[in-house]
Order: sequence, then structure tokens, then C-alpha cells
Amino acid sequence: MPKSRTPDGRLLERFLAGCKASTLRRALGEPWLNAILPEMDQLIGCQQGDDLHLEGDVATHTVMVCATLPLYARRYLDREPDFVERLAALIHDWKKPAARRHARRGSVPFPHHEQLAAAETPLLARRLGLTPGEEARLRFIVANHGLAHEYPFMPESGREQLARSRFWPSLALLQAADAHSCWCPGGGHLPVHWELFEQAALRLDGGWTAGNDRWPAAAYQRESTIFAELHAL
Repeated sequence: MPKSRTPDGRLLERFLAGCKASTLRRALGEPWLNAILPEMDQLIGCQQGDDLHLEGDVATHTVMVCATLPLYARRYLDREPDFVERLAALIHDWKKPAARRHARRGSVPFPHHEQLAAAETPLLARRLGLTPGEEARLRFIVANHGLAHEYPFMPESGREQLARSRFWPSLALLQAADAHSCWCPGGGHLPVHWELFEQAALRLDGGWTAGNDRWPAAAYQRESTIFAELHAL
């Protein structure tokens, strides 16, 4: 934990690293968390429509993303999620209640909720004592998490822009957990795009960077299967 962490930052980092899903769900409505992240309690009861989110309201979805994140981190990164990745999972849909529009044919739009949440990162960085690098990574993940779901359909220039970022592993990690936590009509969930990010990064760079460590490409030739644990969530 960096020396820059504030008391609120230390509290939240320890909490996210060790809490169970049920504990996190309760915390969304508790004063201490809302003092750090104002209006997190608004996620409770914020319905998302039935086209992509049969799992329930934004609070339920957020808890599912946070619970799923470590499973994908172990699979793809051979480690636990770090604080920035856990924090991004917690706040990625933070501003959905503020951005929510009226439902149309079962779909509930939340225009620009990614940018609204990303705009809070400078203030949040000061409140939690994030380092400049952590702040930049958090902003990148949150701002681009919606775009990451569209990765296969983006122009090549857009895909390369995301894949060239040294933060792409953290973004792709959130995309995987987020997609798995979007329950679609007819069964299943949104597609996970980790392999597409990885292939683009390998093509562009011959390897990829996570933090300060460069890992050989051979270490990340994975079968695109899902842990049995994920289906037990």
C-alpha cells in the first residue's frame, strides 16, 4: 500500500480486498461508504431494464462484478486484483442513477455514465490518496469500460488505441467481469473480449505490460474457457 494512502483510502482498500458479496451489498447503503463515495446508495433499486440485465438493479450488478473480478484475475493475470482494479469494479456504474433515462421497449439507457464517473477520479484520488499512476489507470478503466464491450466492432485504429495502453490488462479484466455479470434474455451473458485485447497487444508490442513487469507472450496462451467457479456465483 503506497504511503500516500489516506485513512479513507486504507479503509476502502482493506475492505474491498476482504469483503464478501453480501457484506459489500449491505455496505452500498451504509453511511461510511457513502461518505467516501457519495450516492452509492442510489445504486440500490436503480433498475436497468430486461434487455441485458436480468440479474437485477445496478447494486446487484455491481456486487456481481466485484465478486467475479478475482476469478478472472487469477485466470488471466495469475494474481489477485489490485486496489485500482477493485475500485474500478466498484465505481464503474456509480453514475448510472444520475444518467438514467426513461425505458424504451425494455431497454434503459444510461448515456455518458462512464464519463461522469471518470470525471470524479481526480477528487477521488485526493480523497483516497492514490498515486498519479493509480489515478490515471482508474480514469482509463472507468472511462473506457463501456467502449471495451464494443471492442470487436470498433475501427482498427480504435482497437489499437486501447490495446497500446499500458493499462489494457486492467480494462480487459473489468470487461470480463462486467460482461459475465450482464445476464441476457435466453440465458448466458455478454461476450468476454480478453483474448481479442491480448491478441492485439501481442501483435502491436510482441508482449504486454502490467504494472512494471513485462511478461512473455507464451505465458498467456490460454484456452478461452470459463472457470467452473464462475458458474457457481
